[in-house]
Amino acid sequence: MEKIIFELIDSLVSTGKIFSANFTKADGSERTMSCRVRVEKDLKGVLLQYDRRKARNIIVWDMNANGYRTIKTDRLNWIQIEGEKYEFDKI
Repeated sequence: MEKIIFELIDSLVSTGKIFSANFTKADGSERTMSCRVRVEKDLKGVLLQYDRRKARNIIVWDMNANGYRTIKTDRLNWIQIEGEKYEFDKI
């Protein structure tokens, strides 16, 4: 089930369009951010040291903090893209 949800989330955000994401951080607090994937700004030429797909992570560019962030899809509550909200905390 988790793999199917990850693939759905990955396909929704893979367009590179800006979306909002709400997730629970490791410390238990919630965070909402505007972000997008497929940003190549400030890349250092170093590849990830792990397979993000196996870890079920999405690497995003945080539009407000101007930096890369990792969202663990198992902590994702919802995303909103192109006016559609997809809630994952109720699954």
